Amino acid sequence: MNKLTKLSALALVATTLVGCITGPAGFVDKSIPMEQGKYAVVGEEVSGDDTQLMLLGIGLALPGSAQRRALSDAMSKAPNADGLISMAIDQQIIDLKVLQLITTRVTGTPVKTK
Repeated sequence: MNKLTKLSALALVATTLVGCITGPAGFVDKSIPMEQGKYAVVGEEVSGDDTQLMLLGIGLALPGSAQRRALSDAMSKAPNADGLISMAIDQQIIDLKVLQLITTRVTGTPVKTK
């Protein structure tokens, strides 16, 4: 019974120190200004990621916007595109209290403006 008590206590401590959440960070209709019907779809849906590392709430990643870096990553997968339409922006946060990993993902359909 003593081993079961210790294991239960360890499981309780682990669940209070670790957390994970995934949720939408936003939805936009396009990444660049364009008029309805003045573009052509040039490929299948693409996505790009950016991961930030935080230590005690202080960012250890590159300066600037994680969403812009994720958008740039997605655009690199669609070389003939000028922008994305039907964009979705999601974030996943893994919180280890001292260390946090925040992953931002941008997904959209690549288009070329006319």
